[in-house]
Parts: sequence; structure tokens; C-alpha cells
Amino acid sequence: MALKSAPRQSRSRQHKPKTSLDPVLVTVEEAPITLPAKFQFLFEHHRYKVLFGGRGGAKSHSAARALILRCYSESLRVLCAREYMASMADSVWRLLGDTIYALKLQDHFTITRNSIVSSSGSLIIFKGLAHNVQEVKSLEGIDLCWVEEAQSVSHDSWEILIPTIFRRHNSEIWITFNPYDEEDPTYDRFIIKTP
Repeated sequence: MALKSAPRQSRSRQHKPKTSLDPVLVTVEEAPITLPAKFQFLFEHHRYKVLFGGRGGAKSHSAARALILRCYSESLRVLCAREYMASMADSVWRLLGDTIYALKLQDHFTITRNSIVSSSGSLIIFKGLAHNVQEVKSLEGIDLCWVEEAQSVSHDSWEILIPTIFRRHNSEIWITFNPYDEEDPTYDRFIIKTP
């Protein structure tokens, strides 16, 4: 299960300089999948990956595509979290399931009510942070944590989540949010005071 990425080739004979808006083709077993070039960093290793901006900026959909492609080609243990999650309907579970089908990878994933498992051995689980502090604190072996709607994550939740995830060597935290207030703990921690 190879995952390759390459810049999209222009059909014109003139060479145009590449911009962050040019799409990148990601190939999964010869099936090309387009991802905006500005999200290419999701395939590189960085402890923190922060995607923020207004609605409609393709943050969540690009993160979902990259996450599914990574889980297809690697064996990862993934936590998808948000501050409040009363049910799976409040999580990115539906977005990830829809992404699996959109990418025609449904034969490689099993979607259950509480998790998603890939044929490469990846496991994706879903948790709310505010009401499951002890449960989140006891998680082990998380390779990648995606915090969606992170503008609502409290200072206390970040204080528990970050050391929990970073117990594992080379783990990553992906953060997607629409900033509402510069005094939000997420904006302060990751934009004003970049780690």
C-alpha cells in the first residue's frame, strides 16, 4: 500500500511557478487523489500541525483526506477529539466515513459505531475532552491526535491532552479551528505563542 505525492503537472508548455494554491496529486495504488498544496505538510512529520481560518477553507476535509490516506498506508493509532462530544454525531466520525467512501477505500476500512479500523492496522477512536478527562489521560500509544473545533478546547484540556499524546515518540497533534477570539486558549497557545 504505497502512498506517493507529486506536484500536479501543468498541461501548458509554459512553466508556471508553483504556488500554495496549486493542487497536489496523491496516488494510492494508481488512483490519483487531489489535495490542495497548502495542506501537503500533513504528510510531513511535525509535532503540531495547525490549520485555522474561516469557514469553507477546506481545513477539515483536507485533514480528513490526509488522515484516511495515512491510515490506509500506515498502521497508526489515532485519537479524534473535541472539547464536547455527547455522541458520535458530534465527532468527525461521519466526515471520516464519508471520506473513505469518496476515496473509494471502503474495502480497506471497517467503520463501527465507536471506531474505524483499516486493513493496514490503523485504529481511529473518538473522545470528548471535557467530560472524559481521566479516560483521555490514561490513553496510551496514540500516534496522531486530531483536535477538531479546537477553538472551544479549554486550557485545562490542553494541559492534559498534550503530555498524554507526547508520551509516544514522534506523535503528532493536528489542530483545526475557526478562531473566534484571540483570548481563546487554543489561539493563544498555538498562534500567539507558537510552540
